[in-house]
Amino acid sequence: MTKNTNPYWYKLIKVLKENRTITTGLTIPYIFGAYEILGKPFSNIDELINHILDNPLDKYPLIQKCHVIQQDVLMVERKEYCNKYLKAIKFENNERNNTLFISPNTDLGKTIEKLQSSLTSLYLNPIKRKHYSWDNKEKIWKKFSDKEIEIINKLTTKN
Repeated sequence: MTKNTNPYWYKLIKVLKENRTITTGLTIPYIFGAYEILGKPFSNIDELINHILDNPLDKYPLIQKCHVIQQDVLMVERKEYCNKYLKAIKFENNERNNTLFISPNTDLGKTIEKLQSSLTSLYLNPIKRKHYSWDNKEKIWKKFSDKEIEIINKLTTKN
């Protein structure tokens, strides 16, 4: 990888927004599963959160409850917007000049440990079953479709 390469989760958000598969962001299980498919699996949700904080972007990562699917999603928002309008909980990585914001519309805790614990209790079961994709019609977690796997695999060919 070249330096300043955006992380796969950010690239995946961009691709899925462009093709109108999503409108806001990706669920934690989706990101977890995507990295597994890409051969870069996380051992736990704590490692995923640390990865998000270790990879600064030109925007800030933000976890919020998606109003459409009623699940927590990781999205990105302009830094100016976050700093001006979000009176949210935030976790900073000063070494990397990065901040992870947690929206006030979800109650995941006020410490990084509580955030990790909350996300683990919410999403460990679907992750263990390898049900990474939320089906909003059926309101259940499912395995990735062939199309989702194809989109994820294409990330390794893009820079």
